[in-house]
Amino acid sequence: MLTFIMWLITLFKRPFLVGVCTFFIGFIPPVLAENLSIIQSNSLAYFIEKVWRDSPDVQAAEFSIKVAWAREEGADQPLYNPNLILDAERSDVNTALVGFNQTLDWSDRGDAQRLVANKQRLMAQATLAQVKKSVAVETLTALATYETAKQMQALGLRRTELMQGFIETVKQRQFAGDMGALEGALAQVTYSEALMKQAAMDSQVAEAEANLQRVTGLVDYAWPVLPKALSTPLEVVEFDRLKQLPELVRLRHQIAAAKAQISVVDSTTRAAPTVGVRAGREGSDTLLGLSLEIPLFVRNDFKSGVRAASHEAMVAEQQYQAAYRRAQAQLKSSLGRYQNTTRAWNVWLTEGQEAQREQEQVLDQMWQAGELSATDYLIQAKQSIETQKAATELVGEVWQSAIVWLDASGQLGKWLGLALSVPVETQNIGE
Repeated sequence: MLTFIMWLITLFKRPFLVGVCTFFIGFIPPVLAENLSIIQSNSLAYFIEKVWRDSPDVQAAEFSIKVAWAREEGADQPLYNPNLILDAERSDVNTALVGFNQTLDWSDRGDAQRLVANKQRLMAQATLAQVKKSVAVETLTALATYETAKQMQALGLRRTELMQGFIETVKQRQFAGDMGALEGALAQVTYSEALMKQAAMDSQVAEAEANLQRVTGLVDYAWPVLPKALSTPLEVVEFDRLKQLPELVRLRHQIAAAKAQISVVDSTTRAAPTVGVRAGREGSDTLLGLSLEIPLFVRNDFKSGVRAASHEAMVAEQQYQAAYRRAQAQLKSSLGRYQNTTRAWNVWLTEGQEAQREQEQVLDQMWQAGELSATDYLIQAKQSIETQKAATELVGEVWQSAIVWLDASGQLGKWLGLALSVPVETQNIGE
């Protein structure tokens, strides 16, 4: 009878530690790759494109481009239309005149307005790329948070199942007289604690999915998984990449538009003469006439508008410098964070994971040999689970830091395999 009981004990106790050891077997960690051109998950690219199509922010940016195109087409038209003149008079001598006036753009105001409209259209295109990038980053961040929460939920579920198995094992040993009531109470308390933690993790998953639905606007969607390939962090910061960031491209075009606006305002300080031609009859006589109108800038020379436009261009330049500094700091800090998290993850993969397996094997052997009490065994097993929890959290941190770095370095589109960069025409501002 005693032999049968010991066989049951062995049967119940082994799944506990085996379950702890095998949790990470089914968990595929992200791997680092030197080549960013690795084929990524098609479902993820499709998912991001669907989010773009349904995003009000992206749609608003696309309509802004249409607005800018219409304004550029309008700016390409002649600035002034002619005025038709009809004049008739009945008296002793009947008079009839017909003619037209035409204001001339001698100050090249039309060319300046066309340049402003062109830069504003390029700004709108850069803004669309910026909005798409922002939406993609927010979506990927929410997706990474959701996946981490799901992994933590799976770990919590495994812990609950293992604690339940541990209770059964303790009961079997109590029946055999090898354990007292204290061990049984400890096992029950530990199981209750696991249930509470499991409930908290379930709530975290629900919260993460709700945030993902808010970001994407999708409900009851089969969320894609993040690809298993991450790019290797660079050894040095490459600030040259910053010039291609959509937000900085947009600000450079804003500077160009502000400078072109100076020419537009300055053209209002120069006279735009109006010439007129008239022909008609006065009685039996033929009338021909020419007229010239030149505005006199006596009461208002409009110079204050030029000064204001110049200051606005300076404001745009300073805004660009401030944004460039922020981009530099963001790139440097994100690279440092990504390097630190990937370094820690590599240490875990190469050293920590194997050391934990060895620890679990030794723990299993000591448990089977009866060299550990239930309390000591439970403490060691819980520590093993906590280590796996920390590793799962580290994976989530690796993903979060990778997304921030890919965004800050302008490589997110390349990693996704989607067009997130600004068109070449939009990048070349002719400076």
